[in-house]
Amino acid sequence: MNRPIMLLVVAGLAAALSSTAASAQEGYREMTVNKGAVISGEAVHAGSPPGPFVIWVKKDAEVFGEKVPDDRLVVSQSGKIKNVVVTLEGIAEGKPWPNHRPQLANKGGRFLPHVQIVRRDVQLEIINRDPVLHNTHGYQGGRTVFNLAQPNQDQIIRKPLKRPGLIDVMCDDHDWMRVWIMVSAPPYVAITGEDGTYTLPEVPPGTYKITAWHEKLGKKQVQVTVKAGEERKVNFTFPVK
Repeated sequence: MNRPIMLLVVAGLAAALSSTAASAQEGYREMTVNKGAVISGEAVHAGSPPGPFVIWVKKDAEVFGEKVPDDRLVVSQSGKIKNVVVTLEGIAEGKPWPNHRPQLANKGGRFLPHVQIVRRDVQLEIINRDPVLHNTHGYQGGRTVFNLAQPNQDQIIRKPLKRPGLIDVMCDDHDWMRVWIMVSAPPYVAITGEDGTYTLPEVPPGTYKITAWHEKLGKKQVQVTVKAGEERKVNFTFPVK
């Protein structure tokens, strides 16, 4: 699949996920969760572990170097996938958010972090750590939600993120730079780590759909019912693409 078609496919998946999240997250109510369940698991790659990959720098190589790590598909030697977004769908009330000050840094020809969760209506700090111009451009559901030129090193711009769902972030000056932000009203969202695992604690008893999304491997969804105090394992296996 060539690059323009792949971008359209990924954008379409992100737009669909954003639309679903936006419609399902209105009116979330925080409360104390007594004897909440814990849902945890891992994301697994079905084939031989690919990578690691690099991206060759096409502009400002004197600042960034000739290449940067490619974070779009990171799989451990044991086949565990990093940066899978795991979301508990359809939850109307539950635990409160922890203290939260999200940041997105342009640093070394990359955005950091590659995937993150931001609470709806919280301001995202966008920082340029490089001595060159970056233009941070965020798209959600096919529309621009921010488009920010940052010509100065250590320049910070703050933007509130008001609509739940995935934001696809690119740099208009360095076309290899691309990351993802999941905006959520409920705090029941997790990102798999280096070991491919995630944990969703303090889940009220009930029946839910759990969605696992990866930018290159696509989307998986299962339904799970949890009881008070239960510990439930939910794993996701992604086929080779």
